[in-house]
Amino acid sequence: MAFRLRKTPALVRCLIALVVLGLFIYGYLSPNISANGILALLVKGQFSAVLYGAGIAGFVIVILLLTLVFGRVFCSVLCPLGAAQELFWRAGALLRRKKGKPERKGIVRRGYRPAPRVRYAIPLLVGLGVAFSVTPLMMILDPISTFGRGIAALRGLLFGVGSAEQPSAFTLILVIPMALILLVALFRGRAFCNWCPVGVTLGLFSSAAPLGMKVSPGCVGCGLCEKKCPTGCIDSRKKTIERDRCVLCFSCVDVCPTGIVAYGPQEKAAVSGEARRVFLKGAGKVSLVCGAAYLLGPSLKLFPRSMEAASGADLPILPPGAKSERHFTSRCIGCHACIAACPANIITAKDDPHPRLDYTGEATAACQYNCVECGRVCPTGAITRLSVEEKHRTRLALSTLYFERCVVNTRHESCGACAEVCPTGALTMIPYSEPGIPFLTRPVYDERYCIGCGACLAACPAEPRAFTLAAVPEQSLTIGSRPPEESGDELRVDITDDFPF
Repeated sequence: MAFRLRKTPALVRCLIALVVLGLFIYGYLSPNISANGILALLVKGQFSAVLYGAGIAGFVIVILLLTLVFGRVFCSVLCPLGAAQELFWRAGALLRRKKGKPERKGIVRRGYRPAPRVRYAIPLLVGLGVAFSVTPLMMILDPISTFGRGIAALRGLLFGVGSAEQPSAFTLILVIPMALILLVALFRGRAFCNWCPVGVTLGLFSSAAPLGMKVSPGCVGCGLCEKKCPTGCIDSRKKTIERDRCVLCFSCVDVCPTGIVAYGPQEKAAVSGEARRVFLKGAGKVSLVCGAAYLLGPSLKLFPRSMEAASGADLPILPPGAKSERHFTSRCIGCHACIAACPANIITAKDDPHPRLDYTGEATAACQYNCVECGRVCPTGAITRLSVEEKHRTRLALSTLYFERCVVNTRHESCGACAEVCPTGALTMIPYSEPGIPFLTRPVYDERYCIGCGACLAACPAEPRAFTLAAVPEQSLTIGSRPPEESGDELRVDITDDFPF
């Protein structure tokens, strides 16, 4: 019975981590819009996402306090990239068994791998990068950023959505960081957790926690715990556990034949000695500075990146609520939750890790008038959550009508598709006639009501299309939809057999 009880913590922890990982994958891959609620809850519960969005407040403080008391509980059950690594580590057991040499009787192959102190520089570099608005390193090393981009890109590769109908080379590049981490995990377990800026920072707090994994006197030095440790933080020769690297997977408790390895209160002398060793000796002071830089970097914004003036044609069209290029790129961590949440599949990352709106990916692509899903799932506030009423008035771009391309002008055919689908009344139809052609109506465009949703571009049957869209430097509120009294009979469209609807 005692043997089974020792296995319970590892089993429960593993099940919780797998459920969280499964919900993340479901949220990112499911085409069902109801999955966005789950995705929003999970992404907004990630340590780094909240840190980059709100700074040291609320949830971040809660996680830091929990870590300071119990150890790296966040890494244990809430980090999807950590759970994915561990899943690959366990699945790779067969490969390691075939590759490894036969073990002599009574001797277990060792797995302890001391982590170099240079890893403390990772949170320092990431924190300073974010403070100075230089984010590439953060996007490569941050766990939710790496995991989210990898899964969202995989979604594009599998289903042809979110990254254009034909995935670009850049889409394939987005998968590489996560693919490499998982490939290493097959043979080295959660090795990335020793370099992850979140893990290293939380490890500083975990090392001083009064609760944690410990090896009690009487250890026989069999090495089973060391072999099963996915982070390589157990040294069975010295009978020590590096608690700043321990992710509380309880694998060591699971396999210990004597029950010597356990989770519980540390001896007072051990706690103070461990704290002094990590915080005051060796790389202690340096590691504190590095951790502080990571935690404070998102709030400092020492040197916000300047945005040079650019024309609408040069600017990307941003998701509704992104406000401006400066606001969006200073907060976006590239988790690509917005790409997964977009029901129209027009938020993409074809050539930039920061998502953009792409109205050319599908024949019917347009930003849905009543949709606010991207702002709902964004964890950092890069995409501000809008109400449906605010979305109806938020200008993302401006259309330009080229009547010389319109089928009314080129083929003398009735159409009116653009005015039919325009949700704000920016396009209306007026009488149009020329000698020798039947009575028709032609579209007239009023930019005062245009929000740049792309509906006119999607509906236009002309080749090339009679509309183009150009981004605005800063999203703003329009005067609203055209009042019905202004439309009157001008919205009349003579429907014929050639009408595209």
